[in-house]
Amino acid sequence: MPKTRAYNCPVCSNSALVATGNPSIFNCKHCHGLWFEDGSLNQAIANRHEHIDHYDHEQHLGSALRTSDRQCRRCRVSMIHYQLLEHYTTEIDCCPSCDGVWLDKHEVDQVMHSPELKRALNNLNEKVSWKSWLFQFFTAMPVEYNIKPHRTPWVTRALIALCSLVFIAGLLSPAINDWVFAYWGLNSENQSPEHFAIQLLTYQFVHGGFMHLAGNMYFLWIIGDNLEDAIGHGAFLALYLFAGVMAALAELLFFDSSQGPLLLVGASGSIAALFGLYLMWFRHASLTFMFFVYQKKLAPHWYFLIWSLINLFGMFSGQGGVAWVAHLGGFSLGLLLGYLLRDYVFRKNPLIAMLNRPEAELRR
Repeated sequence: MPKTRAYNCPVCSNSALVATGNPSIFNCKHCHGLWFEDGSLNQAIANRHEHIDHYDHEQHLGSALRTSDRQCRRCRVSMIHYQLLEHYTTEIDCCPSCDGVWLDKHEVDQVMHSPELKRALNNLNEKVSWKSWLFQFFTAMPVEYNIKPHRTPWVTRALIALCSLVFIAGLLSPAINDWVFAYWGLNSENQSPEHFAIQLLTYQFVHGGFMHLAGNMYFLWIIGDNLEDAIGHGAFLALYLFAGVMAALAELLFFDSSQGPLLLVGASGSIAALFGLYLMWFRHASLTFMFFVYQKKLAPHWYFLIWSLINLFGMFSGQGGVAWVAHLGGFSLGLLLGYLLRDYVFRKNPLIAMLNRPEAELRR
């Protein structure tokens, strides 16, 4: 088993600083402080609103207070005390050269359990820009505001590429399109257990039209990168495919066979499960919602509440052509998995835990 490399702690002055699951965050084994590499903590706060194009911690954090007696673990220069946010009294140590940030253990606890930080982040998260308004007005797609992932989302990109290639192949040849729907789409009258098991996976990569594809792939793009970053490439792919299987089984369970056979295609059930995971792990991100011409940033719980109500209305009103149960089933599964894995994800990603602490814990 490879030995974990240790670095000098700014407080303990010994090699007690070790990397966490996030490559930009280090934890001291002795004093339990946290080191955020290259301004990753500052960037996470600044990225919560679109008006900051080029981040400068001296401009967007609180006031510079005094020179610190701690030295940067990389540059070995004295750091500067800053307020974490304007009018927010918790202090942090910032390196003037590399934008590294150090938080003592008590400062970590203050940040992770403070309702003042939540209110400060919400204030940063209120306004929208004309660029995002134009985009959403013409596309009807939300704009996401969240922390920037550290990993490249290779699985998310691969899923989008595969779904797109399958759709393009169908456009190039009607024969290919018929074959894809016949053999990759999930058919409720399939008599072969082996073929049915394969279709539970392949149906997730087949889409019935350009808007069907574009909508699913856009949502996968904007939220998949954060989720893949939080749990890793392999786990993200496994959860995505498993959720698609369970969403399809939920649709089949409640499907009225008297209406004829069911042909199920699309990644909607899988992506609905990602919605549930996103809601549980990124509570203080935001997604824009367009009310006619008025655009408003909404916290994930409000955004997905509206989305759930739309799906419930579609299901109970009997609107056909949409797998409403697969959507709701996938979302419910995502909420359950998100709850069960939440502590693991927060332990692995201290920055996510710090910015997305549940409200009940913030009030302690």
